[in-house]
Amino acid sequence: MRVKKRVYLVGNAFGSYRSRALLEYLMASPKYAMHYTDPRFLTAKNTRLFQRIAFKGLGIFERVINLYKLVLSDIVYILPMSHLNAVEIFLAKKLKKRVIGEFYISMFDTYVNDRRTVSKDSPRAKKLTKLDQNFIDVCHQIIFLNASEREYYLTLASREDAKDKTALIPLATNPKQRVTLSFANDKTNTLTLCWWGTFIPLHGLEKILEAAKYIKAADIDFKLYLFGTSEEKSLPYKKQIEDLGLQEYVFIDNTKNFADKSLDQFLIEHCDIAFGNFGDSVKAKTVMVNKVVESVSMGLPVISQQTSALAEYFEDGKSIAFCESEPEKIAKKVIALSKDKAKMKSMAESGFQLYKTRFSKEAYLQDIIPVLENTTN
Repeated sequence: MRVKKRVYLVGNAFGSYRSRALLEYLMASPKYAMHYTDPRFLTAKNTRLFQRIAFKGLGIFERVINLYKLVLSDIVYILPMSHLNAVEIFLAKKLKKRVIGEFYISMFDTYVNDRRTVSKDSPRAKKLTKLDQNFIDVCHQIIFLNASEREYYLTLASREDAKDKTALIPLATNPKQRVTLSFANDKTNTLTLCWWGTFIPLHGLEKILEAAKYIKAADIDFKLYLFGTSEEKSLPYKKQIEDLGLQEYVFIDNTKNFADKSLDQFLIEHCDIAFGNFGDSVKAKTVMVNKVVESVSMGLPVISQQTSALAEYFEDGKSIAFCESEPEKIAKKVIALSKDKAKMKSMAESGFQLYKTRFSKEAYLQDIIPVLENTTN
């Protein structure tokens, strides 16, 4: 069969499950031929000068070849958390290539508001804003995860008029083994609460720790596990745990992750309730954090503050438990849910069914295939 469309993929496909699902679909489909370069391939394994020079030269040669493939392509596809360089933007515009991009995060928002490593009014911040604007301007179709994040990011980039060229395709996560829900199924008397992610203000982790103080005071038999990615960034939270006298109830573990299945295994065997986010920023009250979708994919009941993005898909009391972003109210929600085991199980099941219909690989492909097949620029 004659190949109908050549797809030029830009970015790191191994950073998100939806990217890997897209690659798998394109490789299997007779309708497409794709080009993808793993950015990790030409990374030097050591610090020898000769190897660094050789790999740099090979990298330049590879980029030239890649540009030739962009010229041949019918579709230029920007994967999540990626962008086109200046030459790729010029060629894509000059040759009127159809450009599709998945707007997963704002570069400005990430470094200025989340990580707080760049000053808001600095030249670097202006460059980050330009990266976001260039992404939006070059695309003929921009994919956002939900309507709330679309409004937030377009407003942040001063590109509200680009709404007409957007599509909404929710988060997707890989299927995981379902948890045992030992507490809800009367296999243990200890309620195990879990949170995982990065130690940034967006998550409002300090409120979860403060809530643990109230849960302890209510004489609930519980353990709270926090799974992060940085020993250094976890230090303020370790101090808070000590200050609250919660060393026997709250534990931080920066060694487990989904990549090697160690986090999966712990959650499957022990976790009873997962937390979403409780941050105070506009973004924190807007977005859908990955851990909520990851939780429902495993059949875990979730407690989170209500964000506008979560409210687009989740129903309070049915597929999620919403509560205000205050420690005492978080604690009351945990205590109430722990006393209604039937509710815990029904919420877990409703969340899992929602995962299958909206956040699974099948749901993602059902939405993305029509976008690929649209030939209108």
